[in-house]
Amino acid sequence: MLAKTIEINWHDTKAVYSVDFSTDGQRLATAGADASVRIWSIQRAPEKKTNHHGQPQLPLQIDFLSELKRHTSPVNVVRFSPNCQHLATAGDDTGVVIWQLSNQREHAFGSDHDDFEKETWKPLQLLYGHTKEIYDLAWSPCSQYLVTASIDNTARVWSIPQKSCIHVIRDHTHYVQGVTWDPLGKYVATQSSDRSVNVYQYRKLANGTLEFDACCKRHTYLYDHKKKLPTTAAPSLAPATTTPANPLTMDASDKATTEDTAMETEDEVTPTPAPVPARTSHALHRLYHDENLVSFFRRLAFSPDGGLLVTPAGICKDQESDCYDDDSQHCSYVYARNSLRKHPIGFMGQHIKPSISVRWSPQFYALRPGPSVFQLTYRMVYAIATQDSLYIYDTQQASPLCALTGFHYAPITDLSWSSDGTILTFSSADGYCSAAVFDENELGVATAPPMCHEDAPMTALDSPAVTHPPASPPGLSTVFPSHPTNTATSTTTKIKRITPTFVSPHWTPPTASAATDPTVHQPTSSTINPAKKRIQPTLVFQPSNPSDKKKRRIVPILISSNTSS
Repeated sequence: MLAKTIEINWHDTKAVYSVDFSTDGQRLATAGADASVRIWSIQRAPEKKTNHHGQPQLPLQIDFLSELKRHTSPVNVVRFSPNCQHLATAGDDTGVVIWQLSNQREHAFGSDHDDFEKETWKPLQLLYGHTKEIYDLAWSPCSQYLVTASIDNTARVWSIPQKSCIHVIRDHTHYVQGVTWDPLGKYVATQSSDRSVNVYQYRKLANGTLEFDACCKRHTYLYDHKKKLPTTAAPSLAPATTTPANPLTMDASDKATTEDTAMETEDEVTPTPAPVPARTSHALHRLYHDENLVSFFRRLAFSPDGGLLVTPAGICKDQESDCYDDDSQHCSYVYARNSLRKHPIGFMGQHIKPSISVRWSPQFYALRPGPSVFQLTYRMVYAIATQDSLYIYDTQQASPLCALTGFHYAPITDLSWSSDGTILTFSSADGYCSAAVFDENELGVATAPPMCHEDAPMTALDSPAVTHPPASPPGLSTVFPSHPTNTATSTTTKIKRITPTFVSPHWTPPTASAATDPTVHQPTSSTINPAKKRIQPTLVFQPSNPSDKKKRRIVPILISSNTSS
């Protein structure tokens, strides 16, 4: 791997707020504070070269393609559609611009780089509805819809065919700084500076439109039902982790069990924001930073198979500490699809500074020798960007593969992977972008994508229970499910259905040969009479003389009498 800062004039020395690779790997888009969007071509060089100092150069060939000017304020986010036909941009001017590549060569009015442009992008749609700046957006898997996040405390879902907003999310009480769309086409997740992550479920109707339900889960607090606190103690909780389970098992929302309501006591969200719960006897822990976190973005992301959701801006506490302090260790929380409505299954990090963005590599890799943390049959790679560093993880091990730091003088703002997973670019507010280039098979041997649609056959595993993680090691460490290397010998306690026992006066204990389960008693069939019996009423009082059954007249008794002399 070779990583360096690319010292070119990305946006006229202005801050670069967003960067995104197209899914075909042919283009890279950047958005900056100069109110423009620029399209680049970044390809791997056939040979590695060195500079005049003998130091190796990045094996990349970068070429300027086009400049898009329609915004009047800084552009905060740029994203290619999954089908590569459109480009969506949004920023401080509260508008969303949908761009399309034009077949005709056009000259943009006022462009300073018109002579160097090699392609032309024309605005296809202008979408307005937010009242304040837009910080993030995400495309749907079908490229027909997108969701935007704004500091007007709302998130909006837009329809490209209808050219309008079809749904408004108003559950947050502060800035919405991140949105992501489930690649399996079932959920939309939002993250806000009100210290919450909301999950929404939607369905596609017969007429092709989307119908969104109310917020099905609001992740704000984490409760531990095992650890009790004195009534005078402040709330505290160690970060919860779980026994590793396959995140692609049956969705928790599809299981009609009582676990969905009894597993966690986190506040289930109604259309109105839920108030902060009162202090209880259970240990209480806030999951995310509040609005005092100095960052414009909290960009969460689903994995390409839809099995995992990683959210930035998390905070975790030492499980041995009873001090409730928001200046705790910084982390990123991981949710599995089968417990998306319950609780995070672990957290990654203990970073020096808060994490602000997460991006997954679109490439799948074969497993390396050894156990897998998530018990998957393949590996996925993702990167977590903090304000000053970049950490690269995979789904097989808990510790990071590598860490990149010291590249920029200003906070990192966004990051993106190339289509083949060999190039990772990240932008910064200092006006520069950096790239990490990996050699062939350095991250692993590429494999075919798994079958990861909602109708795929999956094995239902039991929902894991909350456990306490081991003590956190110092330095660059990652806290994740307890004993991640012992997945081969770990056992899962299955929930057994208790066979109902017939209760009757003639019941006799089962014999040893008839008892198939020592915990379940099964009566013998010879003692069971399935026919319903009429219960004979019992006479409570029996008079001794039958003549007493007749009604008698009660003779009145004189209580007092007034006599006169």
